[in-house]
Amino acid sequence: MVCLLLASFIGLPFARASIDVEARIVSAIEWIEGQKLSDSQLAGFGRGTSAPSNQTIFVEDQALVALALSDYHSTHNDGQYDGLLKIAADFIASARTSRGDFYEYYDTGSKRWHNSGYLYPWDAYAVAGLAAAASRVSSKDPQQLSYWTTLVAALKNSVNAFMYNRRSDGSWLFRDYRTGKAEALTRENAILLVALLYIGLFESQWGSKQQSAMYGQLAQKTAGWLFSLQDRNASHLTFGGFPQSDLNSTQVSEGNGEVLLGVDSYYSIIGVISSNPSPTIWDARAVMSNWVNGFVVEMRDQYGGPYYSRTSSSLATYPKTTRAAAWILQALDDIWINLGGNDYYANATLSYYWIIGQNELGIDLQGATSISGSKGGFYTSITGAVVNKTSTVDVAASTLYAMIRSALVQIPEYPQGTGLLVLLVLTAVLAVSRQRKNECRV
Repeated sequence: MVCLLLASFIGLPFARASIDVEARIVSAIEWIEGQKLSDSQLAGFGRGTSAPSNQTIFVEDQALVALALSDYHSTHNDGQYDGLLKIAADFIASARTSRGDFYEYYDTGSKRWHNSGYLYPWDAYAVAGLAAAASRVSSKDPQQLSYWTTLVAALKNSVNAFMYNRRSDGSWLFRDYRTGKAEALTRENAILLVALLYIGLFESQWGSKQQSAMYGQLAQKTAGWLFSLQDRNASHLTFGGFPQSDLNSTQVSEGNGEVLLGVDSYYSIIGVISSNPSPTIWDARAVMSNWVNGFVVEMRDQYGGPYYSRTSSSLATYPKTTRAAAWILQALDDIWINLGGNDYYANATLSYYWIIGQNELGIDLQGATSISGSKGGFYTSITGAVVNKTSTVDVAASTLYAMIRSALVQIPEYPQGTGLLVLLVLTAVLAVSRQRKNECRV
């Protein structure tokens, strides 16, 4: 029976993504566009919809917008949103200091930049967002190559400036600007890994093979450190997950999903820029499999909603954040692409459905309105019976990216009324298949 149920879903990845998925993507992009702020000096997408966030433009947010819109161009072979992409990219370039690091945000009210001077978490996003966009867009539209080549040259200088924060084990130390404490943060190392990989890929295609190999070496060292932090003991309650850092063992869902962006990117790119890499792609495959089996299936409710965090002795259920669901969704989409297997696809589908309303409250989380009135942003989280209807660009861009990846793997959006039935069947299939994995693997 289990085999028959699983087999009935084999066709799902090959179904055409429904028009509703694409409509959601367009609505999210329009919401982000509705967040556009500008003054005589700069333009970018404001963080939130109410004071004071409605006058601040954050570098991390622009980087996530660049990541999502460049993926739209790459997967849809369509540059219709490149104008918005370049707004984000130009803002990040303007935020770069003479030292090579980046300011955290710009306040359009005071016309002032804030926070810089060290390797901070937003620096990793800035480099990763631009590097990924440069490689993706240039491969589809060679006429834009000169624009992106200039930005990549600046990114390489930034990486050079960050090198004094790199430890011999391949990890990078990030500072908390509020406390001054420096720590090897896992999520931020994964995001910087994405940056190194895409700079290496860009160099291999349009620059120096020697430079490409150098970034490949840096990426391997960082990946080796990152992979070593995963709990690989199946008897542990924290099996499969990644801690916040090498000093903080708490496993947070948002961070774990973004760590897998680094793992998936390594799997896809390292073989292009490095011969005989270490860790190998087989090491990356093991990380993906352990993460799904040990973290994803244990850190979600019956609807696919992400629990907030866990330790070896505790579980924090709330808040269940949209950003966590989005990053877990994109990770599962890419794991399905990389590894195949119906269970990965079914897990991804649950995350998608949770976001669009098949959660414990039955509320579609894509219902926020932008500063300019465009609807299509995403509410922040669910806690108990309450939806946090705050909406921010980082959440919108993260979820947009996940939906673009979901369109690529052709997750269908079922009509109202049939979705719950499909959700229940998928949940039952997953529950039984976890107990009988070795009986029937499709």
